[in-house]
Amino acid sequence: MTGTSFTTVYLQELNFTSLQIGSMNAAFTTINIIAPPLWGVLSDKIRSIKKVFALCVLASAAVWLLMPHTVRLFSPLIVLIVIPVYRFVGTPTMTLLDGWIVRHVNNDRRVGFGAIRMWGSVGWAIVACAYGVLLRDAPLNIIFYGYALFAIPCVILALSIKEDDGDAIRQKTDSARQTLSFKEMQLGRIVKSKPLMAYLIFNLTLYMPIMASFTFLPYLVAATGGHHSFVGIVAGAEALFEIPLLFFSARLIKRFKTTRLIVFCALLYTIEMTLYSFCQAPWQIVLVKSIHGLSYGLYLSCMVQYIYRLAPKGLTATAQTLIGCSNAIAGIIGNLIGGAVIYAFGVLVFFRFAGAFMILVVAAYALWLKKNGGFTAGLDESTGEVMIDTAEEAT
Repeated sequence: MTGTSFTTVYLQELNFTSLQIGSMNAAFTTINIIAPPLWGVLSDKIRSIKKVFALCVLASAAVWLLMPHTVRLFSPLIVLIVIPVYRFVGTPTMTLLDGWIVRHVNNDRRVGFGAIRMWGSVGWAIVACAYGVLLRDAPLNIIFYGYALFAIPCVILALSIKEDDGDAIRQKTDSARQTLSFKEMQLGRIVKSKPLMAYLIFNLTLYMPIMASFTFLPYLVAATGGHHSFVGIVAGAEALFEIPLLFFSARLIKRFKTTRLIVFCALLYTIEMTLYSFCQAPWQIVLVKSIHGLSYGLYLSCMVQYIYRLAPKGLTATAQTLIGCSNAIAGIIGNLIGGAVIYAFGVLVFFRFAGAFMILVVAAYALWLKKNGGFTAGLDESTGEVMIDTAEEAT
């Protein structure tokens, strides 16, 4: 999936401006609002994350492979159709995978979430760095073939893995493995969880600048004199620095309160966005992007565990995919504002604005957590209500 990091570069080669790219990404991201919850609800309904995950991976690889060919046969404007279709099937894959992993590790304590999830970062880092080297001479179209090549063994492996139903174990009932009606699922329970809703709003506002930075980082690379292939090196560095924090995340989560770690990661994100505005050379971007890798590695582990705890019984996959929905809304707003700001004032001004905005967001959520006991109390998994649930946390 590493090739998707070069979407902006590809659109630049098709002569789209920053304002057009930002507007397009904002429009396309509306698909991200619908798709993750839809696929998440489907996986909860049929009680199988792996089947839905495999379907999404296979379909997204096929659509991604077709993109350059449809552009050549028709017009660059065909991306207005192809990219939304790709996002509909491709966006949910990571949230489905994270939900699948966290469901497993909460029932098999021999290995933590980070110890499994870090291998995605390893693969991303290897291929991103490889693209960074290859694209100095090779055509950009090679990014569309790697995805399809590796999607096939990925799907075969996914379907061959035994899928343990975490909710069935939690509920201690054989009926949990049966397909449920939407009425029986009681989706409204998600909205009634105040801690879950507060976190989703926090994640949405925090990720508005972050999602925009994914789109417009190639503009910063160009502004500092870097070649477009350098985007691969930046993406590879980010993934490499995710690995140690993913590996040690289980120990950190046991040692510190999850909400404290989430706020800490958010502060690292804020520092990252601010430092981009001071970058004068491509190598400085790599250093700053490494901060994102460190923060994301820990943030991801905390996020999936926190959402799992907050999710009502029987709706864990749905709740996990709501994060994708939250990021999608963030992407719409962030890309619209980011594209306009960069078009009018330049990429450095955008990152200065982003850093200032994010510190306000982090401060507001920290105050909400303090007011509602989120830094000191546990959470009832079934209801999402704040409570002291263990002797260790009570102490």
